[in-house]
Amino acid sequence: MKQDILTSIFTRLRPALSAKAGSVLRGNEADVMDALQDAFCRLWRNRSEISDESHAKAASYVAVKSAAIDLLRRRREYVDPENLTETPCESESDSSSDLFDEINAIIERELSDRDRQVLLMRDRHGFEIDAIAYRLDISEANVRIILSRARKKVREIYLNRKTDRQ
Repeated sequence: MKQDILTSIFTRLRPALSAKAGSVLRGNEADVMDALQDAFCRLWRNRSEISDESHAKAASYVAVKSAAIDLLRRRREYVDPENLTETPCESESDSSSDLFDEINAIIERELSDRDRQVLLMRDRHGFEIDAIAYRLDISEANVRIILSRARKKVREIYLNRKTDRQ
């Protein structure tokens, strides 16, 4: 019965959901269709949690918006530090390379193994939050907390060192 609620609500709201995804994805029709499909798949996996029509409607809007945002994030290119030469880009100065090396050193020396792993999986290798949670067998909320704390720690250590040098 819950599958019928989800399917009927999602089908009925499809034009509005397409518009929602289109506003995030700037009208790219192929991406809009991908976002709708991803959203429905996410909802389908959690269909047992959908209690009624209003819940299905709200969950559909949230899932479509999240899927569209995730699609935008996946477009971003990630740099693998192992493939970098001495300078990350010819147009950048040596200070960029030094900054990269300094941040890398902070990550390697100052973060715990788990914090380092979460930070690198997300920021360097582009893993989604749910994929990190699955691989490390922790909750998505925990991944977000670890990621936030790791970034904050790296930022604070870097700024403290920068202040000490001045």
